[in-house]
Amino acid sequence: MMPIVRISSIRIAAACLLLLLMTATAAAQARGFQIEEASIADIQNAIKAGRTTCRAVVQSYIERAKAYNGVCTALVTKDGGPIPPATGPVRAGAPITFPTATVPITSVLPNYSEYAGLPLELGRMEPTLSDPTVQQQFGMHIGIPNAGQLNALETINIRGERSVTCKGDYDKAPSAGPLPAGAPKVCEEFRKLPDALERAAELDKQYATKPDLEGLPMYCAVFTLKNWYDAKDMRGTGGNDVNFAMDVPRFDSPDIAELRSKGAIIYAIATADNVGGAYIRPQQTEDDDAIRQSQVRAVGRSAVQSIRHFAGTPRYQRRLRSFGSREPGHVFDMRTGFCLM
Repeated sequence: MMPIVRISSIRIAAACLLLLLMTATAAAQARGFQIEEASIADIQNAIKAGRTTCRAVVQSYIERAKAYNGVCTALVTKDGGPIPPATGPVRAGAPITFPTATVPITSVLPNYSEYAGLPLELGRMEPTLSDPTVQQQFGMHIGIPNAGQLNALETINIRGERSVTCKGDYDKAPSAGPLPAGAPKVCEEFRKLPDALERAAELDKQYATKPDLEGLPMYCAVFTLKNWYDAKDMRGTGGNDVNFAMDVPRFDSPDIAELRSKGAIIYAIATADNVGGAYIRPQQTEDDDAIRQSQVRAVGRSAVQSIRHFAGTPRYQRRLRSFGSREPGHVFDMRTGFCLM
């Protein structure tokens, strides 16, 4: 009987040990750092306590971008028919995909058949000037109810997607070997700049759990910029669809340079609207109630002005192409030049 008792005791002890390990693991997970609603002090305290690292903080934001930074609008077309599948620029590691369903113009403007003004700039997909291999929504588009996505970030500081000029393997890390044949010469210098994850890893290596908060008060604060600020490690065209020979500025804007010097992570460029004009709300009538309820969004000025023209106020139309346009809600709002993620 003794061997049986001994085996049972061993099994009980092993089970107890396994339970303790599981409890400890669960407790550790419960102490895990949540990036949502975290302040700068929360992030820094978590790093000092060993609950997270700067790189893990940046990775958390990238994971959120993968989950939520996507297309939230559908094209407004003449008949509401489907369009072929299309993909756009790479964001957070994968190309964005556009909906194939469209919305008929009559659901936005019920009296469209009576319209006799200048042609409306209806929604359509077109290759971008910046990169003809990808497409973008142009013309009128409308918000998708409960889309679960928000077109918030037009560029994320991730190697391979932070520049169109030096995209993909043209932004390969120097440690990964030479650039492919045909890479623009400017990419050789550009790829020496760390992306957001690499910069965070550098801070982790240098400071670990003892960041110099006196010298670096913005240590691991993750920032997204409006696209009229220059960041030397990301595409900078003011949100416009422009095919520059090199689309990344040589220098940071002064505010951005200071943030970097204080330990901040420059993470992304926010999608913003053209700064060449103001948003004009269409006149609201009973017939336009559907517009308000549906939260119509129209890219650029031309479509907005078309709706205004239809409502009875003459305005000239102008085709305004924008590579990252989201909605005409805050065209030039200097109060929100950059945001802490």
